[in-house]
Amino acid sequence: MSGGRRRGQSALEFALMLPALLLILGGTIQFGQAFLAYAQLMQAAQEGARYGAVLPYTRNDAAITARAQQVAPGGTNDTVTVTSTVSATNSTPVTAANRTRGNVLTVNVRHTQPLAIPFFPVASLPLSATASMVVEQTP
Repeated sequence: MSGGRRRGQSALEFALMLPALLLILGGTIQFGQAFLAYAQLMQAAQEGARYGAVLPYTRNDAAITARAQQVAPGGTNDTVTVTSTVSATNSTPVTAANRTRGNVLTVNVRHTQPLAIPFFPVASLPLSATASMVVEQTP
């Protein structure tokens, strides 16, 4: 009789712990997905900054934005902002038409990562990544 009681106790303990274990497992998977999205977002910002600073697209914000969105986890749904300043020590803004060698090109990419964790008060996680590079050539 004690063997049946122990089996019943084990089943009850398992039933009580299963939701907590599934929630931890789901949270771990969701964290991994958000981390991957952030890594892709950072890569998108770096790719956009490199595209504008090293390649001959320095003055073409539309081309820089399109390149960043190609790499971004949300594609064209992600917001890309391209700005530039005179230099690393001079934060005076420079328009796209006036960008030249030595200016600092900054690309900011924003993405909203949906979450599917039950009982979590937030349905999505806003992510943002920024990358800056010094313009090396002008068209």
